[in-house]
Amino acid sequence: MKVLHYVNEGNLAWVQPWMQLLDALRTKGICNVVMCPEYGTLASIAREHNFEVRTCKAPFPWAPALCLEVGKTVKSVKPDLIHTRLSSAAALGGYWGYKLGIPVVATLDKYPKTKYYTHVTHLVGCSRAVSKHMIDQGIPEKKVSTIHNPVLFERYIRNEEKRLELREKAGIEEGQIVVLGAGRFVKWKAFDVLIKAAAKIESSKNWVLWLVGDGSERKHLERLVEEYCLQDRTTFWGFASDVRPHLWASDIFVQPSGGPEGFSLMLLEAMASGLPAIATNIGGTLDILEEGSNGWFVKPGDVDGLCRALSFALDQADLTEVGLRASQSAARFRVEPIACQHEDLYRFLVQNKTELGK
Repeated sequence: MKVLHYVNEGNLAWVQPWMQLLDALRTKGICNVVMCPEYGTLASIAREHNFEVRTCKAPFPWAPALCLEVGKTVKSVKPDLIHTRLSSAAALGGYWGYKLGIPVVATLDKYPKTKYYTHVTHLVGCSRAVSKHMIDQGIPEKKVSTIHNPVLFERYIRNEEKRLELREKAGIEEGQIVVLGAGRFVKWKAFDVLIKAAAKIESSKNWVLWLVGDGSERKHLERLVEEYCLQDRTTFWGFASDVRPHLWASDIFVQPSGGPEGFSLMLLEAMASGLPAIATNIGGTLDILEEGSNGWFVKPGDVDGLCRALSFALDQADLTEVGLRASQSAARFRVEPIACQHEDLYRFLVQNKTELGK
């Protein structure tokens, strides 16, 4: 079976786990061809993984019929199925797949509008929340599946040497607990809630707050740290191209998002690193976290609730045990079982394309 994977974007934050997914599909006899723009890093990374790459331009993504190069490329590849990621690719790939009689599956990583998916044969939500979002908008339930994004689990298993190295570099004392928040510093990620909650902690434990990332809210967050007199406890690390050393050197991970995550790979990577997690009880996070087992839920925007969860984790929780269960939970999202789910869906859609196309 030949699958044309189409992304109308040249740079992807999730490119490595996606490439590993395609690698796993290849071992199952799936011939994968990647179609993407020439700009950015995606084309070169796909070639490094020895995938056939077709680059093409889509100058009018809002008018798929005018993007003739996309149609020409699809005709040239002659795939059994097209798999798209991101909304514009779903609109473009869906149009040309429908026109050429090729089944199209679209993976949804966020909460898009249905207008981009008019011609898509089957939708794959990256979490139950995303799938429900599409069904609630009128997509027939039989046309929607949930397949989670994979995590490169083995890559995140804690490296004790690297843990000690970074903690020593940062001046972390023996027994000191590092609370980590990581991601883009934008409003809906709500790192301000984390800072305000940290300022209310009255634990006797020795703890510090690390913030890894960058974005438009950074200066505001830095001012909040000063306002709440947390300078001695807080370190801004900036953007990290490889966040693993910070995960390994930490003890608790916090994801305070105010808006629903589609399916947070950052949370999954933290748990794969053996970190107990505190996260808001919305979106794809509900598929990952289990209250009291591998972490704790809080309500979005609830400063006092987050403070209570942090205080409990610091004073009463067995972080080693909870972290072990977090790692075991993350292992469920390894690449191999996720690849099996994709393969089953591909084969079903191809084998039933005549019936599904009616």
